[in-house]
Amino acid sequence: MFKKRDKKKEEDLKEEAEEKEEKEEKEKETAQEEEKEIEEEEVEESEGVKGHSGPYDISDPDVPEGEYLDLGGLKILGKGGLSMRLVPSPDQKSIVDLAFSYGSSSLQLTLLASPRRVKFWQELRNDILSSQKGATEKEGTFGPEVYFTTKVREGVEIPTRIVGVDGPRWMLRGIFAGPAAEGGEEKDYLDDFFSTVIANRGTEPLAPGDPVPLVFPPQLLPQNMVKAAGGEGPEMVDVTTKQSVQETLERGPMFTEIR
Repeated sequence: MFKKRDKKKEEDLKEEAEEKEEKEEKEKETAQEEEKEIEEEEVEESEGVKGHSGPYDISDPDVPEGEYLDLGGLKILGKGGLSMRLVPSPDQKSIVDLAFSYGSSSLQLTLLASPRRVKFWQELRNDILSSQKGATEKEGTFGPEVYFTTKVREGVEIPTRIVGVDGPRWMLRGIFAGPAAEGGEEKDYLDDFFSTVIANRGTEPLAPGDPVPLVFPPQLLPQNMVKAAGGEGPEMVDVTTKQSVQETLERGPMFTEIR
């Protein structure tokens, strides 16, 4: 009698083990399918970025040719006549603000971390439209864009356009101010520049909306901000004046200011 009970108990334990193994196998298959779906969606996001000729993800093989300035989270392709402003962190080891100017227009770039399977620009765009007085949404060069005017001083307002592009776990935000927010040559110029930017999200864990870290390239590190001796090679930023003509970027010199 006890042998029968023991045998039944063994059979029950064996059945439980088989059921557990089968459940674990199904969970593994489900996880693999979900991961595959995520990868496919990220590919679609990347292709969506390429749909209007950039900006690009670091993994994209079709990025424009040229010598890029590597700022960590972003790679920048220079253009003649373009000015760049870098604002360093208190320890001067990273960049907290990155802006460019051309003519009477400016462009501020920020790379933000975004969650998987979420079009982060849509969420951010809705927040801007609900919080910014007079903001409107229009279809633009890079899809839905937000337009409004910014008061810079009493009686003076400038047109502003905010652009967002979703990539694989990142969103690149561009704030265009001045003529580049409306139309004309300056808009075409800065739109073209924006479309050549390469984003490198990296693997660092970041909360949605956190800026992806930007770092100084070696030639712009504080300890290297000295002018090249004898005029050979690119001219570095002078520590004393904090200004220099920086020829690191391709297609002409570019003014760099560190402040």
